[in-house]
Amino acid sequence: MWTLFLHLSDGYVLGMGLWLLLMVVTPPLLVRLRRRWKESRRRIRVVYFSLTVWLCLVPLTLLEVGFALLYDTTDSFDMTNVSNRWFDVHVAPDVRQLAFSEGTGISFRGPDEFPLQPPDSVEHVVFLGDSFTFGHGVPSVSDRFSNILDTSLSAGTRSADLRKPDCLVSNLSWPGTDLLWVESVLQHVFATGGRIDRAVYVLCLNDIESLHDPRMKQSTELQTFDPPTFLFRDTYFYNWLYFRSQLLFRSDVRDYYSFVLEYYSSEPWERFAVALMRTQTLCRDNDCELSVVVFPFMHNLGPEYPFRGIHEQIVELCEQRQIPVVDLEPDLTARASAGLTVNRFDAHPNEQAHAIVAETIERSWFRPDGASDRDAGGSLARPSGE
Repeated sequence: MWTLFLHLSDGYVLGMGLWLLLMVVTPPLLVRLRRRWKESRRRIRVVYFSLTVWLCLVPLTLLEVGFALLYDTTDSFDMTNVSNRWFDVHVAPDVRQLAFSEGTGISFRGPDEFPLQPPDSVEHVVFLGDSFTFGHGVPSVSDRFSNILDTSLSAGTRSADLRKPDCLVSNLSWPGTDLLWVESVLQHVFATGGRIDRAVYVLCLNDIESLHDPRMKQSTELQTFDPPTFLFRDTYFYNWLYFRSQLLFRSDVRDYYSFVLEYYSSEPWERFAVALMRTQTLCRDNDCELSVVVFPFMHNLGPEYPFRGIHEQIVELCEQRQIPVVDLEPDLTARASAGLTVNRFDAHPNEQAHAIVAETIERSWFRPDGASDRDAGGSLARPSGE
């Protein structure tokens, strides 16, 4: 509670303090007025009406205070003040900068600086993706699948049956990014002289929206709702309630994921395939292997998961291009009943889902029984002579 309190703005604390003071002094004041005006029916009615209003405002005030001091979570589109504060509390302390030689750079979330030149004795595996890879809704970076893998595969802790060399796992993800962003980041890392042995593009199915301009514009507009008054703009409960109502009544938001089925059978899919092949070539030219991990839409998991055909389409493309690929949908669907999303209003994977993802990737690529390796050896060791 105190951590959340420390992240309240001075204006909010002052305003809420004055409001609570008003709520405290109102009942005694109304009692005094009732005694003074007991001979006037009209004035007594005013007192009783005021008391009724006060009684209605008490639970509404408690809801606001509760959201301000106790409610600490995220929403799918990260639009509410509650969600924005969650990022300030749990993410901001771990945000770091990676500067490139061209004078540009990116932000990423991680416990350590990004190693552009890791030791030759380790294999550098870098995960790149959007909010699913970033750990949206997961308070501790140690609970993200990339960090779980790093702990499992690092020297001294990996299992004896691993056939791979010791690995150093990094994470350069950021919310709202896509394949085009991944390609750009890899270009900058390689141009700076950075070494990556395996670049893992973690694909969320809606990444394809950036390859269709009208939808990309519409998706951006989801972040631009402007609350009409301070009551909805500067509070926590009422701000949350405002955005929940906006999402409920806007058809473009309710149908946000429906475009995916169409895009994977039209021009955006062709553009996506070209971009993926271009990224693979970029990696090969820099002694790096591109791999792909496919995330499902977490809120749709189940026997009737409607996007299974798209997963098969992506896997087929990767296999045609000899790109190692892991489809997470089967393992996540098998345990969907356990509840794998952050909360009812945030469909990102929670800590349990991240643990399953880490287990699936490690079993697929780093253990002898892994069925997703390209060949019998599946080695990612650095080329001889380096």
